[in-house]
Amino acid sequence: MAAAAVGAGRGLWAWMARTRLGRWCQALVQDYAAALRETAQSARQRPLASAVTAAALSGAAACGSSVPSAESFEAAVVEAAGSLLVLSPGTRSPGAERHVQRLLRRREAGRLRYCHLVLLAVVYEAPCSASAQLYASRCRYLQPLWRQAPARLLDVGFCGRWWLLRHRLRDYDVNEDEFRALPPHLHCLEPRQLHSEHNERLFLQKYEPAVLGDGIAGEEEEA
Repeated sequence: MAAAAVGAGRGLWAWMARTRLGRWCQALVQDYAAALRETAQSARQRPLASAVTAAALSGAAACGSSVPSAESFEAAVVEAAGSLLVLSPGTRSPGAERHVQRLLRRREAGRLRYCHLVLLAVVYEAPCSASAQLYASRCRYLQPLWRQAPARLLDVGFCGRWWLLRHRLRDYDVNEDEFRALPPHLHCLEPRQLHSEHNERLFLQKYEPAVLGDGIAGEEEEA
C-alpha cells in the first residue's frame, strides 16, 4: 500500500507539472534560480560594488522600518509642551515656544496631516480641518498651491525621530533674549570658562565640618 501511495503521489505531481499552472510555476522557479546564479556570479566578480549595494539596501530597510508614526509626533508635541510648561516664562526659549504653540494650534484645528513616504514621513499643514467638506470641491481656487508646500511642511521624521522638532527644542530652557544686553564676547562661553565641577565642589565644601589644625588646637589649649 505504501508503494501504491508513492506511485499515486508521483502521478499527481507529474499531472500537476503537465498543467498550465504547473508549467508556469516551473518557469518561475527556473527564472528565479537563473537570477540568483547571475547575482552570485556578479557578486564574485565585483565584490566592492556588491557590498556597497547590500549596505545601501540594508540602510534603506532600516530607515523604512524605523519611520515614526503620526501618534509618535503628537506624543512628542505634547511632551514638548509639558516640558516648556514647567519652566518659568523668563527661561523658555522664544523660538521653541512659538514652534510648539504653532503645532498645538494646528493640532487643535485638525489641520495636521501625516504622510508616509516609505523611507521617511512628513507632517504638513492642511488649509482646513479634515472634517470640513468644502475643500473637497474640485474648484482649483480652493485647493492648496504647490508653491506653498515648503511653508506648509512642519516636520520630517526618519530613523525613529522627528528632526525639526528636535532641532527647535534644543536648549529650550535657555532664553537668549536675556543675554542680548551683554557684551559680544560674553554671548558665547566655552566649556572651560564654566568650571561647573569646580564650583559644585566649592558649594559642597561649605556643608563639610570644619577641621582644626595642630597649631590652632595648641593655641586653644594654652588659652
